[in-house]
Amino acid sequence: ENLRLLGSFLTPELKALIEATPLPSVVYDDGVNLYSGTGEIQVRSFPGHTGGDSIVLIPASRIAFLGDLFWRNMLPNLIDASTQPWIDTLDTILATNGSGYTFVPGHGDVGSARDVAAFRDYLVTLRTLVAEAKAQGKSGDALAQTLIPTLKQKYGAWEFAEPLAKDNLLQTDAELSGTKRIPEVERGG
Repeated sequence: ENLRLLGSFLTPELKALIEATPLPSVVYDDGVNLYSGTGEIQVRSFPGHTGGDSIVLIPASRIAFLGDLFWRNMLPNLIDASTQPWIDTLDTILATNGSGYTFVPGHGDVGSARDVAAFRDYLVTLRTLVAEAKAQGKSGDALAQTLIPTLKQKYGAWEFAEPLAKDNLLQTDAELSGTKRIPEVERGG
């Protein structure tokens, strides 16, 4: 996937570096618990930003490292995302670890459950706007041009609003149309 995502930025040296990266020595499907001298560390796999993202929970410290499943006050890159599973993932995380947790995002400053909920609401808003425009017969660039002002009105202060609003709309349109390529994680292998 890294090679595909790099596209025109892929140099022979970068390709060699990626191909030389060793495979993991420990794998898991849904999660694994690790233990250190200070207690339990929970690693869990969830869909959303990609076919499978891992998060790290430290229950004793009430800290959750969410990686790219949480972008605080910024629009995400949706190139490999599936928004409904991502929303479901964030709902699960908030329901099981929300109260009193500190959330470390993949992008942006450390946040709270309120910040994670605001990001989740962005994804819901994005899906809702696109679905409504599709119901009115809009798609592609016409859909994006119609919705960009609404999206920017609500989320224009978030980082990456300018460069990613249109892409987020087009990628969600493709997802809801069933034409978007979304990577799947191989399980149990």
